Amino acid sequence: MMKYRALISFSGNITMAMGEVREIDNKGIANDLLNAGYIEELKETKIKTKGTNKTIKSKRGGIKK
Repeated sequence: MMKYRALISFSGNITMAMGEVREIDNKGIANDLLNAGYIEELKETKIKTKGTNKTIKSKRGGIKK
């Protein structure tokens, strides 16, 4: 499943508020929303560190590895 961010608020089979992030498992619905410009696909980013694996705390309080 991919994660998507709503570019505008919308409702229908899926309802999202502007800026909301969620996984959409139905590819047909996701493609329709992408083509309409309602959502954008989020790419996974990884943090590279030198040496051993380090745990980095984000500003939001979560922990990233």
